[in-house]
Amino acid sequence: MRSRLEYLAARGHRARRWPAGMWAVSAAVLFAGLGGAPATASGITDVIDLRPVPPGELTLKEAVAVALANNRASRSKRAERDIAATGIERAAGAFQPQFNASVLRGDSRQRNTFEEELVRQSLGIYERESTDYAVGVSMLTATGAKLEQKLTLAKFLTNNIDPRRPPGTSDNRAILSVSVTQPLARDAGRSVTEARLNVAKLDTSIAERAAADTDTTVAAETILAYFELAFGKQRVVAAQEKIRSAQRLLAEARSLFEQGRLAQVEMLEVENALARYEASLSEARHAERERENRLRTQLMLARGQGDPWLRLKDALPPVSIKAGSFQESLGTALARRDDFQLRKLQVEREGIQLAYARNQALPRIDLVASYGVNGLNYAMSEASKWSAMRDFPTWSVGLQVSVPIGESRIGKADVTAAKLRRQDALLGLKALETQIANDVDTSFSLRSSVAERWRLWQKVLTREREQLEVERRKFAAGRSDTREVLLREERVINAQLALAEQQMAFGRADVLLQAAQGILLDAYR
Repeated sequence: MRSRLEYLAARGHRARRWPAGMWAVSAAVLFAGLGGAPATASGITDVIDLRPVPPGELTLKEAVAVALANNRASRSKRAERDIAATGIERAAGAFQPQFNASVLRGDSRQRNTFEEELVRQSLGIYERESTDYAVGVSMLTATGAKLEQKLTLAKFLTNNIDPRRPPGTSDNRAILSVSVTQPLARDAGRSVTEARLNVAKLDTSIAERAAADTDTTVAAETILAYFELAFGKQRVVAAQEKIRSAQRLLAEARSLFEQGRLAQVEMLEVENALARYEASLSEARHAERERENRLRTQLMLARGQGDPWLRLKDALPPVSIKAGSFQESLGTALARRDDFQLRKLQVEREGIQLAYARNQALPRIDLVASYGVNGLNYAMSEASKWSAMRDFPTWSVGLQVSVPIGESRIGKADVTAAKLRRQDALLGLKALETQIANDVDTSFSLRSSVAERWRLWQKVLTREREQLEVERRKFAAGRSDTREVLLREERVINAQLALAEQQMAFGRADVLLQAAQGILLDAYR
């Protein structure tokens, strides 16, 4: 399993080399996975509830909020969480009392045995027609016992006529009974009967953690896209500044050339530099558009919807080393990372499944008991009276045993599979713990490295500015040429751009560290 840090870091662009030997660490992120397809003009957005992008300047917090609300992966995980929550109600329904009712109409004809004819007045054929009504309530208890209370009313008539029977009447029997079946081995105990309910609760918690983990990834990608676009805009500004500088020097060079104080080759070099800067501006504008479209994809905002250009309100984050230690950050990560908590819940879930599998491998031994009373009368109202039934009790108690001949092959296979799944869950938990420790260490190292590069580039920028001022004074005194001045101005702009790139890289490193610690969403909820 790839870590979140590896996942986010792997999506960055490779570092690009800038003019005059400048280098930088790029923090661009390729958004192809979780962003989902952008909205189109097909009308689909008319039936999908999407959060609109606020007009005007877009803050980083607003961008994250819109992405979390609209992102397909986040919404899908939240739907899975809600679906998993329905499993709790479904599992709890096993303990819901059930009302049972039935009506049966029957008619039978059969030959009598010799002994039956002695009782049935030499009737060769015995006929019986009946209508049976039954109502009852049954339920499963936490101990695994199945309880049922039932009232049966039977109205029947036979061709064995009693001369004392009132004309037009039938026999009516009422039976009121209570029965219980209590498992003593398989299916016995609260841990078994509530296993499905507990698993459903854990599945819901796992789905909640998975949704939060996906939100962290979506938020991280959106923040990085925001930083990338902010840097892309600064790159356009830097390219425009180079063009203005070259245009100013070109005007001076032409004036000096007309006065015969400058060689034509130097003027041509300035013209070539201007063309090169204009080409760089075109490239910078395309990169800006590309990065804006990545952010738009995160926001589910298609080109042509909303403002023509996204205007960002927040600048790149400042570079600073915050307090904190590796051990402290690791402890925070193990306590807050949603994917780690998800793994722990999976281990707990597999433990419940293993205990259930072991129980199901036991033989079935059930204690069965029932008690009932019954009444018989030509009138149903008389047959169903308690006074008519209480003197005719019926009861039974005993054991029912069902044991496979030899070892339970099904039970053994299920227990073995459950053990392997739990071992795999434990291994996954340990692997993720190792991965988290390495994620935190890598993020710490990356942030420190970027901060060090930031300090070095500050020194470079200071020296480049000083050298530019010296070169301008030499040019004014006629001891330098336009090429040197142009080169020094370009180096100053490149150093400024490198500082901005380090700001972006620091913001990226800080996002990765917060994601590795599991605290990234705290500032955006």
